[in-house]
Amino acid sequence: MEVQKHPHHVMHKKQWNEYLLEFFMLFLAVFLGFVAENIRERLMEQHREKEYLVSLLEDLKEDAANFKVQIAENKIGTAQMDSLTTMLINPALAQTSGDDLYYFGRLSPRLGNFAENVRTYEQLTNSGNFRLIDDRKVSDTIMSYYMKLPHLHQLEGIFETEFVDYKKIASQVFEPAVFMKQANESGDVIRSTDNPALQTYDPKTLKQLALYVVYMNGSRRGILAYEQSLLQSVNELISFLEKTYSLSN
Repeated sequence: MEVQKHPHHVMHKKQWNEYLLEFFMLFLAVFLGFVAENIRERLMEQHREKEYLVSLLEDLKEDAANFKVQIAENKIGTAQMDSLTTMLINPALAQTSGDDLYYFGRLSPRLGNFAENVRTYEQLTNSGNFRLIDDRKVSDTIMSYYMKLPHLHQLEGIFETEFVDYKKIASQVFEPAVFMKQANESGDVIRSTDNPALQTYDPKTLKQLALYVVYMNGSRRGILAYEQSLLQSVNELISFLEKTYSLSN
């Protein structure tokens, strides 16, 4: 009996160009996946960058509004201190100006310290997300504004130190009972109308108090000038960001 032989299956041997094509296709798939992931991450970072800048703009606009209030109050305060000085260095005028002396003596030394909104700026710096801002000029301009603010608080600190010295002399000049009558329940200062007397009209004491008023007013003028400069800086920064990122309303 003749035994049939099964034919052998012939295996196809790949050519080198087929291996090259498979390698190229695999490489292309990995590369395109890498590119797609980078694009996705970049789009996400651009979205986060814009979110931060929108939030930062809100903070800066709040600062600008607060600067306008502070500037207006400090202009009034410097004028009141000028009037207070004029009355203190003239004892005869002081005797007929009790209402103004007590009003300006109580109100003019009040200084509202500026409270900047650093919410978004601190988020950017503390989280390391300043890297999301690609434009170096943008990040430098933002940091330049915020680095100016500590000097304002130094000026405010000088004023507060001078205010402590002022109060020591003021306690020898003004009657505390009159100050108490001037304050209403909401904390506002009300001008008296009965020409209340001072504790003393001693020229030397009044001039000493006037000197501290002059010191404080000099510091206040410095604060006012610096706040005006900062208002210009923050407005320029707002305009720059809105123009660069098309963020204007």
